[in-house]
Amino acid sequence: MPGFALTTVTALTCTHQGQVTLTPGQQQVFADGAPVVTTADLNVVAPSCALSSSQPPSPCVKVDFAPAAAARVLVQGRPLVVQPAGPGTGLCLSAAQVPQGPPVVSAIQQRVVAT
Repeated sequence: MPGFALTTVTALTCTHQGQVTLTPGQQQVFADGAPVVTTADLNVVAPSCALSSSQPPSPCVKVDFAPAAAARVLVQGRPLVVQPAGPGTGLCLSAAQVPQGPPVVSAIQQRVVAT
């Protein structure tokens, strides 16, 4: 499914408003002036995530972007992360790897589309 390429300037939060920071492992491929994000890149949810779907509460700590991997576009051998129209793709996870829901995308570049 086609979608916009995620970059380091994409504004993402977990479903509990924790800010997601994307740190790419490469600095050669850019979309709209910012490095693109692959499924292998580091992404961290800020400690501001205070809610959880489990007991006791365990906040989101990272986002698994495997469900958002481009099928045909690779960056240094790793799938590009894309955002199709609609809710965020990927899955926010707690430190115990408990799924917490999809990330929320509030701003994304809209010039580069991949599948």
